[in-house]
Amino acid sequence: MVRFLSQRHATPLTKTVTALAMVATLSVVAACSSDAGSTNGTKIAAADREIAVQFAQSGSGLVQSSPVNTLTGSAVRQRFFSVPRPAEIVADDYNDLSEALTYASRAAAADPKSQNGGKWVEAAQIGLLFGSPEGKAFLTAPAGRALVRGEPAESCPALNVAAAASDDQATEGAMRACLRQMAGKEGCGCRVIARADRLLAQRDDYQYAIGVSSHLIDPRTGKQLAMTAEERVIEGRPGARRLWMLGVAGPVGMLQIEPDGRAAFIFSRTGKRYDGTHRADGFRRGRVARRAYLTAPDGKRMVVLVGYEEGELQENIGTLQTWNPNGPVVLKKAEAE
Repeated sequence: MVRFLSQRHATPLTKTVTALAMVATLSVVAACSSDAGSTNGTKIAAADREIAVQFAQSGSGLVQSSPVNTLTGSAVRQRFFSVPRPAEIVADDYNDLSEALTYASRAAAADPKSQNGGKWVEAAQIGLLFGSPEGKAFLTAPAGRALVRGEPAESCPALNVAAAASDDQATEGAMRACLRQMAGKEGCGCRVIARADRLLAQRDDYQYAIGVSSHLIDPRTGKQLAMTAEERVIEGRPGARRLWMLGVAGPVGMLQIEPDGRAAFIFSRTGKRYDGTHRADGFRRGRVARRAYLTAPDGKRMVVLVGYEEGELQENIGTLQTWNPNGPVVLKKAEAE
C-alpha cells in the first residue's frame, strides 16, 4: 500500500528520532569546548591516515582511502522548496513502486506559487543535505537526483541517493535500492524525501546530529566507557564508514563498518584491534543507531553502541550490552519526559 498522508502520525519516539537536519553545531561534542572540537578535528585528520595504514597492513581486506567531508561552493549555494505538510510518499514493496513514483513526480512538479505556506530554504539550513554523506552526494549530483529513506525511520535504517539523466530515473533508482535493502525487514517501506530542488518531508525529518553518544562495553562485566562518535565517509566505498570515538582529549579509537556486515575497531593509543560484525537498528536524529560485536586476538570481547538516545539506552541497557551478534533485539521505547 502506498501512503499519501497530509499530516504526520508521530509517536513520542518518532518526534525524538525523526530522520535527518542539523541539531549539532560544528563542534564535535557538546561536552567539549570549541577549542577542543577544533583539536579533535585535527587529530582525526592525522589519525585517519595512520589508521588507514594499520588496516591496510592487517591483511583484512578492508581497503582504505581518504574520507571526503567537503562540499563545493555551488552545492552550498543551492535552495530547496519546502511545504509545511507534505504528502508522505511511501512504497511498502515493489507492487507500490509505480504509484509512488507517479506521486513523487507530481509533487515535485507542483508550482511553488500555488502552495500555501511553502518557502525556499538554503542548503546549509538542511542538516541531512549539508551534513550526511548521502545528503552531500545529493547536493553534488550533476543532473537528475533523488533521496529515499526507510520508513518508519526509527526502525528501518536505509538512506539511498541516486543520480541519473532525469529526476524520474533517479527516483526510481533510489527507491529500488532502498526496497532491496529493506527486503525481509518486517514493517519497513521506503519514502521519497527529496527530489530535484524539492523537499518532500517536513523540516524536522531532516535532522542530522554530527556528534552522537557512543559506548564501549565489556559484555562480561558490563563496564562501560562513554564517548561521542563522529562519522567519516570513505571515498569510493558506498556504505562503508569510519566512526571515530572521541573523548575530551581526542580520538580514543575508530570503528570501521562495511556494507556486508563486517566491522573492526582499533584503539588509537595502543593499536589493539577487535574484529566482528555490526547491526543497524534505525535512525536517531538522522544518524543510524548501530551495535557492533567484536573480538580481539586474545579472545576478549567488546560491544560498541553508537547513536542510541539516552533514555532509550537506559531503558534497554541490559539488552544492548548482551553479546548477541547473530540476532535482532527488541528495544523498548523510552518513556516520554
